[in-house]
Amino acid sequence: MFDKTDIRAAVEAGAISDEGAKRFEAFLKARNDPERMLDPENLRFLSNFNDVFLTIGIVVLMTGLGFLSAISVINVLGLGALSEPQSIAEGRALADSIRLAIVLAPIPVVVGAWLLAEYFCGKRRLLLPSMALSIAVVWASAIMAAGLASFFIDPVDTAIRAESGNVSPWDIITSISYAGFAAAALAAGAIFLRFRLPFSLFLLAGAVAGLFYTAVAQFSGIGQVGSGLAMLVIGLATLAAAIGFDMKDPTRSTRSSDHAFWLHMAAAPQIIFGVRGLLLGSGFAPASLAEASMMLFVLLAFALLSLALNRRALIVSGLVTFAATLWVLVNEFGGGGVNTLMLTALIIGGAIVLLGGGWRTARRGLLKVIPQEGTLGRIFPPEPA
Repeated sequence: MFDKTDIRAAVEAGAISDEGAKRFEAFLKARNDPERMLDPENLRFLSNFNDVFLTIGIVVLMTGLGFLSAISVINVLGLGALSEPQSIAEGRALADSIRLAIVLAPIPVVVGAWLLAEYFCGKRRLLLPSMALSIAVVWASAIMAAGLASFFIDPVDTAIRAESGNVSPWDIITSISYAGFAAAALAAGAIFLRFRLPFSLFLLAGAVAGLFYTAVAQFSGIGQVGSGLAMLVIGLATLAAAIGFDMKDPTRSTRSSDHAFWLHMAAAPQIIFGVRGLLLGSGFAPASLAEASMMLFVLLAFALLSLALNRRALIVSGLVTFAATLWVLVNEFGGGGVNTLMLTALIIGGAIVLLGGGWRTARRGLLKVIPQEGTLGRIFPPEPA
């Protein structure tokens, strides 16, 4: 059975022309299950169960390699038997050894994961194993960079300045965070440029968001990150990037659609928590009845945007917030205890089933009020009859 992934792969490999691919898609539309065949979010994470089996092996292997590397570095540097430093010089030497261990230990993980990615991602194009390997590369790169950044922080001098109130622990944390998130962004970008792995854009978006949040926390305080505005800004920026990829592919027939999917997945939670933070003062604060009612309207508007963009990923990313908001409303209007749980589950489950089953019909109705030509036509693609 063919799906969009097979068609794209055939076009990219030169086995079929772009015009031939379009004619083949038109043929598939007439088949019994066009919803599955030509859905823009029909991303295949698995070709078969061997992908799951292989991914489990990769996770276990990378974990073991990380521990082996860390233990080996600790033994080589003589950190196995730590003792209390007797002088400032010994304290600095011990700190340097620990920081060097943090820098060296992730290197085998980065190298090993990248070499495996050359085969499983570069040659075999196995998505799920490639996602696991990309996470290993990005995570290990961030740890290594954080260790390097710590060399620019004198622990003894910092401790003295902290006692006098001239430096705060947050100053140290931000310095290390900048290095870690920057390295993560560079690693994710390198994976994208080398393998064109769509999932790497999700990691890149997260790393860039981390850099932005670190800057906000440094200059405005950590409370500003949770207050909503920072999350909303970076969420909307990520959404704009996702829409940019979608505009390159209004028919959702190339890899740009996959790139956009992962950016939508990164954008939605930040937008939802950003709006919630602006309304409630914090993205994690409990809501009153009035606040929950307002949040419900915002979420419904967000759902309409998702429908117009033809991106279920946006709705899925906001389900937790939607459930929490609905819980407050149901509890206020005659719920309580098990009844609240039951009614909330019934409402959310029923809405998802109805929307999932009638997605295309609902889109056709919504698109009647949206121009289908020009820029808007590329942002909100038409729904085939």
